[in-house]
Amino acid sequence: MPREHEVERTAGQRNRPPWEWIAAAVSVTALLVSLGAWLLPDSGGWICDKTDDRFVRCNDVPGEFVGTWTGEETCVGTFLAQCVHPKHSLTLKIRRAKVGQQFVESMSELDGKLLCRSSWTLTEVGDGDREVFLRKHHTIDEGESATGEPITCSDGLTATVALTGPDAIRVDTKGTAITDTGLHFNAELSRT
Repeated sequence: MPREHEVERTAGQRNRPPWEWIAAAVSVTALLVSLGAWLLPDSGGWICDKTDDRFVRCNDVPGEFVGTWTGEETCVGTFLAQCVHPKHSLTLKIRRAKVGQQFVESMSELDGKLLCRSSWTLTEVGDGDREVFLRKHHTIDEGESATGEPITCSDGLTATVALTGPDAIRVDTKGTAITDTGLHFNAELSRT
């Protein structure tokens, strides 16, 4: 009797529907692909914003910076260039990232109208995790000035973002040696 029972069980295992084996193979393949995608280098996109945890590939941005920040941005001109809009609102969305990834999206507005929306790449984290350095990755959207003229957003900018309090940061932007137009932007932002 026990022997027949074993034979029936073995026969039952052999007669499993093929979809069960296919489902198992697909599950294992998906797991391996996910693990490989996590371990291999990426293209610099937003891969770390799906979690608040500091995983190995997302741990370069100190947690105190992560979040949405708003405040007023001031444009400072020189004899080389004059600011079209000396003051306007600025919003920064800072995500988890590693050096070399896009981790900030900035949006400047004046009277509810979009001036410029850009993404930024993390280039370095300062000693003591109190400041991060970034460069403009690309312009996402350009708006228009108060007179209705199209705005050309500054390219080639670099920026320093420094913690100034538990819920406050300071942003200082400037051009590189090659792209400096003489316009510099500074902002004091609060966490929202």
